[in-house]
Amino acid sequence: MTALARPRFGTALAVQVRVVVSLMLREMRMHAKHSRLSYLLEMLEPMLQLTMMMTVFAAIGRQADFGTSMLLFLGTGMIPYFTFLHISSKAMTSLRGSGLTKGVPLVKPLDLMLARSFLETLQLAVVAILLFSFIHIVMGVPEAAPIQPLKVISAFLVIATTAIGVGIVNGVIGSFFRLWSVVYGVFGRSLLFLSAVFYVPDFMPTQIRDWLVWNPVLHGVEWFRTGFYLTYPTLCLDKTYLLYWALGSVFLGLIMERASRRRRMAAK
Repeated sequence: MTALARPRFGTALAVQVRVVVSLMLREMRMHAKHSRLSYLLEMLEPMLQLTMMMTVFAAIGRQADFGTSMLLFLGTGMIPYFTFLHISSKAMTSLRGSGLTKGVPLVKPLDLMLARSFLETLQLAVVAILLFSFIHIVMGVPEAAPIQPLKVISAFLVIATTAIGVGIVNGVIGSFFRLWSVVYGVFGRSLLFLSAVFYVPDFMPTQIRDWLVWNPVLHGVEWFRTGFYLTYPTLCLDKTYLLYWALGSVFLGLIMERASRRRRMAAK
């Protein structure tokens, strides 16, 4: 029986991969067809936000909390934060819009969510490469070339995985409570001030730091920055905590999505 089960699993997995890849290509074509400008602006949102913040900080004479470049310091905080916010939001809204695929037997709501999440991850990776290449080459900041690229890649992938898991959980909750997307949107934006984007947590007072470290996005930002700064202070950084969040949220999200799918099927 085991020998028979393996080909079936392999075939099912191959079909699933093809479905997700096809959905990713479909999403890219739809975005490009309907509004290329809005698609471009959506991709470049982190850069636009970074430009606005740099303008404000330059006007008030704010210096980087670490390193010599305020642009690089903010960039290393904005990319992980936007990775979490964008991917979790895409995953959440994908489950609500999964009714468009009801007529296609092979496509499940989870497939659409994964396709949009993976596509968003790839887009943000491209944005990150372009941003740090610009800071390094055009702005002349040598530290913008990661000293330890594996740390940067690892942090990016783990925060993206966390975002997918959180997005699935929120998507399931949002399928029962329509206003949940609004609530999460407000909460997600507020994380900008709680995720060490503008500051180094180790430099904060202990009573504030003890509350900030509960935020998993903060650990993603800290981990990401260690790939750029050799001597970055890591007293607050807990990679294991972020990994638990990544695996736990994905596991919980998949269970919730499966349970909600069975409930919808039973209700028909």
